[in-house]
Amino acid sequence: MIAEYYEHVEEAEWHIHAIKEYMPGTPICASLAINADSDVHGVPTGECGVRLVKAGADVIGVNCHFDPFRCIEAVVKMRDAVKEAGLKCHFMVQPLGYWTPDASVQGFIDLPEFPFALEPR
Repeated sequence: MIAEYYEHVEEAEWHIHAIKEYMPGTPICASLAINADSDVHGVPTGECGVRLVKAGADVIGVNCHFDPFRCIEAVVKMRDAVKEAGLKCHFMVQPLGYWTPDASVQGFIDLPEFPFALEPR
């Protein structure tokens, strides 16, 4: 089961708990739409990763608010924090297909070109 597109880690934790309760034994992939710094409530990206694994996710990562390089930067922080916490999981990245180096905490939806002129990026 894929639980994705959360900007707040707490929402993703709720979804993971619900999957574990109502679909026991189902592998869970959980990804957040956050940047390399934090979720939108200020929870550091590494801590978000640890919380997803502790909640029961088998695969964690980030998705679709940022470009490939910014997504990889975020997942590296998750990977390092998960490893430091002594936990194990798999990681995933589902980036946008265009660049967002100037995007703020909510990614591409904060860009001036959103929603009609993102293609040139």
